[in-house]
Amino acid sequence: MTASNSFRWIMAVTSLAFVVAQLDVSIVNIALPEIAKTFKADMSILQWVIDAYALAFAVLMLSAGNLSDLFGAKHVFQWGCSYFAPPL
Repeated sequence: MTASNSFRWIMAVTSLAFVVAQLDVSIVNIALPEIAKTFKADMSILQWVIDAYALAFAVLMLSAGNLSDLFGAKHVFQWGCSYFAPPL
């Protein structure tokens, strides 16, 4: 594999991982009307839902950064992608 081809694969995989992370955030925002209807929640409760999700997401991202310092960024990235990938 040439250096140019390797760079393309790295960019494709990291871009796909970014899309998956953004999709995860979008799903929460899309689900808000259904959450409001199911739990009869007003806007202040929905803001707490978004805040709780953002806090959990931030904690996991910071923890992944520390784990990548310990085990290597490549291994943590591969674990994260395999853990969140849908089963085939």
